[in-house]
Amino acid sequence: MHQLLYRSIARDEEFGDSDLDILLQALDFNANNGITGHLWRGRGQFFQALHGPRVVVLPLMERISADTRHSDVEVLISEDGDAPSPFAEWAMGYDYVAEDELGISLETDGSRPMIPPAKAREIWNAMIEQSRSEAEWGGSSPYGRKPSEPVDSWVKRLKAARGL
Repeated sequence: MHQLLYRSIARDEEFGDSDLDILLQALDFNANNGITGHLWRGRGQFFQALHGPRVVVLPLMERISADTRHSDVEVLISEDGDAPSPFAEWAMGYDYVAEDELGISLETDGSRPMIPPAKAREIWNAMIEQSRSEAEWGGSSPYGRKPSEPVDSWVKRLKAARGL
């Protein structure tokens, strides 16, 4: 199994159609390919954690890097491991990240702070904790799962929001 964490600069506004499209694509692809993960949306940034078979995760990361809905993709963690997924029930979770609390906000000039390996691990662990919390209590974003909402009901709600 392979785990990967990246960050990128979002091209569109928070919680717009492109965010919903990214989430719906991830939910579908990941569920069909043995990948789990979590996507954070911040003010101008995405952070995404992926866990799954290396032969699927690495080519997926190439496609993600080429996606025009974001830019400046930076891989923060990419490593093999035998551990079960820490995002067990999430083909892809989604929530807003309070970047200020983690010290990962964009600078006033739009540049990104450096994220050394220890900080990347802190972000990874925070994503795991948030995914567990969201599974129980629901998410705070418009596209997050509601408390105790089954995954199929959540996906149906997201598709309806997108007019699908």
